[in-house]
Order: sequence, then C-alpha cells, then structure tokens
Amino acid sequence: MRNYPGNLSNFIDNPWSNAQALALKAGRVFGILLSQRVLGTRPVTLTGYSLGSLVIFEALKYLSTLPPSQTTHLIDSVYLFGLPTSTRDAGSWKKARAVVSGRLVNGWVDPEEDYVLAILSRASMLTEGSWGVAGLAPVMVKGVENVKCEGVEGHLKWIGMVGRCLEKCNVEGVIPQEVENKVTDVEKQFEKIHDEAVKVPEDATEKEVLQVK
Repeated sequence: MRNYPGNLSNFIDNPWSNAQALALKAGRVFGILLSQRVLGTRPVTLTGYSLGSLVIFEALKYLSTLPPSQTTHLIDSVYLFGLPTSTRDAGSWKKARAVVSGRLVNGWVDPEEDYVLAILSRASMLTEGSWGVAGLAPVMVKGVENVKCEGVEGHLKWIGMVGRCLEKCNVEGVIPQEVENKVTDVEKQFEKIHDEAVKVPEDATEKEVLQVK
C-alpha cells in the first residue's frame, strides 16, 4: 500500500473537509425539498457522482426519518458514483434503501483508478485489501446493487464517465451519442489543461504561471 506525504494530506484536507461538510448540509436541505415535492408529484430518479452523490445519500437518510406517508412513491431509483462514504455503515445504507422504491446502485472503481478518493477518504489508513469507501468497493447490504465501473482513470474523470456507467447499469433513456459527446468533451478539456501545464517552467514564479496561456 502506498504511503502519502503528510504535507499533501494537509494541503487537501481542509478544502475537502469543508466541501464534504457542505455536502452533508446540502443533503439535508435537498431531502427537505424532496419531501415537499418541489420537483413535482411523480417519483424521481437521482444520479450523482463524488460529493454530488453524497448530497443525494444524505437526502435519502433524511427522508428515512419521515413518516412513510411522506416518502411513498417519492424516490424511484438512485445511482451513486464515486461516493465518499463508508461501506461499513450498514445502518445508513438500510435507511437509504428503505426510501427507494426502485434500484439503489453503488457505482465503484478499483482504488488504482481513483487515488484521489483513496487519499481524501484516508484509504491508506484502512486495513489493506478492505478500502471501506463506497466509491472504491462494493456495499454488502441487501437491496444495494454494486456496479463496477471501468475507464474512469481518476476522480475528476467521473464527470465524463457517468453516462457510460449508467449504460452499464442498463438505465433506460440514456442516449449513446450524448454519452460519447460528453466523454470527448471532457477528454479535450483535460488535454488542454495538460498542454497548458507543460508550458510552465519548473522554476516559474507565480506571476509567470498566471501569464501562461
């Protein structure tokens, strides 16, 4: 198992922790809005990746605290990809499952494909071979489907791969051409970022970095 420098952990810890805390709060707010059926009276299908999936997961947990009369026929299916929450919290997963009438899917990848999530989730501190993070491993709770996604190649690539993962989940209504267009657009964005990065000399000052186009 890899060891990560402490200064790297410290550098990313505060922004990630802050974003995660906001996602938890946003999830409760989203749950309240869903319970009030602000999106309409028809059952909804929810899809999210990374912290967006955490918002959805927290919303489901909030909905589980309400009387069944307020949540019946509210959530159809839910697809969560790269979810930064524990696989071991069976209680929370059971609560989430209870308010979803259709499918509850955990989309995950091998840790080697998402080192960012591994670092941010302190995966290096867990028992070797048992990552314990939903985005990196199956969730062993009855009623939760686990779909292993491939080709993600990094946490930031989820934005372009969600469509393909939904295809792998056999979700109806996914438009193949739109999926491939999204993959291509994201690849072009990353190529542009890479091309700009290689223009920056190793000893460049902050001013010089900002001037690179």
